[in-house]
Amino acid sequence: MQLSAKIVCEFAAVFLIGTVAGALIMWDCTSESELSKFMTKTNDSDSVMVARINAKYVAEYHLTPEEIDRIQPLVKEMAQKMSHIRRQFGVDIIAAYSDYHDKIAALLTPEHRDVYVKASVERKKQLGEILKIDQTPSTDQGQK
Repeated sequence: MQLSAKIVCEFAAVFLIGTVAGALIMWDCTSESELSKFMTKTNDSDSVMVARINAKYVAEYHLTPEEIDRIQPLVKEMAQKMSHIRRQFGVDIIAAYSDYHDKIAALLTPEHRDVYVKASVERKKQLGEILKIDQTPSTDQGQK
């Protein structure tokens, strides 16, 4: 009987160690949100984005310097458009969160509302930093 209990304990220990190792690996690989990665990497200046696009096109499509020169106006236009879209995406995300946080706060007791509002302000600040959005009061409203 003791031998089977020992085997069961060892078997459970192996699974526990595997679970902990898997959780640590997952936490390490996913500690930065996909949104954060997307906005941080792509929130570069237009010139950095243009350089990254040019490097990709040369590496993947083996474009000649003449071809790169010919497509530059479109690449620059694309980089400006993508920067604008990504920035507006960040503004829209913050506005949506603010709207729902305000609605939720209105339904809470005053004691809980104060704690919730403080936490919401902090989350909004952190999100603004991740998205690199200026959060002055005029920014939250309709910047397109």
